[in-house]
Amino acid sequence: MKTHAKGAPALVSEPGALRALADKLRAEPVVAFDTESNSFHAYRERVCLLQLSTRDADYILDPLAVDPSPLGEVLCDGRELVLHGADYDVRCLKREYGWKFPRLFDTMAAARRLGRPGLSLSALVEARFGERLAKEHQRSDWGRRPLTAEQLRYAALDTHYLLELHAELSAELAERGLLEEARREFDRIAAVEPRPKVFDPEGWRKLKGSRELGPEGRQVLRALYVAREERASAADRPPFKVMAESAMLEIARRLPRGPEDLARVPGVTPHVLRKMGAAIEAALGAVKR
Repeated sequence: MKTHAKGAPALVSEPGALRALADKLRAEPVVAFDTESNSFHAYRERVCLLQLSTRDADYILDPLAVDPSPLGEVLCDGRELVLHGADYDVRCLKREYGWKFPRLFDTMAAARRLGRPGLSLSALVEARFGERLAKEHQRSDWGRRPLTAEQLRYAALDTHYLLELHAELSAELAERGLLEEARREFDRIAAVEPRPKVFDPEGWRKLKGSRELGPEGRQVLRALYVAREERASAADRPPFKVMAESAMLEIARRLPRGPEDLARVPGVTPHVLRKMGAAIEAALGAVKR
């Protein structure tokens, strides 16, 4: 089975193509699967791509363009699904679609159980095929449309090699009498549940450097930490893109007394001042100095 000889991935973004894909997958006993989410670019992350590979083709489904429910009916019917580092994908898919996978194979967990030196997909692909996976789109905004041809090619590589890796790893697990133990681990991964996003207003205490602050600095840091979360939620942006932790900590250390002092704090850019200027002023104004 030579999956790496496939052509360009097929983009599935309308109902007719999705139905055709679901019909094709019904004949496949094993399907490679992955997801891309936009957690690096949004406060409320969502699944933005579903990548699939069969023995002879790669597919990318756009769930922002078409309801993936028909695909879920096929993927959750008991056929073997091959993922790499499946924990995160399983949580995302249960959260958004309620999908559950009764027969999962995790190539990362399998490689770890076999004592492979490199557990990343990139390391396994390089060791098996002598090819290096590109990394330039690791932090792409997968929720932005249209997707480029380069993004699609990059995303497809996450499943492109998985079926051959699955065949090799499962054979070695069976040879070494480890397959049943591995299956139990795969079942535990398939059983993980989504973690609800809960903001802890005292989470600022875990920031490196917060313990060295005085009472006024801690008060300012807490106020900025809470305000940043509120603005991130309202703008649907990750908190670190609203204001960096290092900038909050530096404000709390320096306690700047005016606009000129504040402008000299590293990380307090015009963008930060537009988003957080009023909150910074209020936090500094509330402390007694």
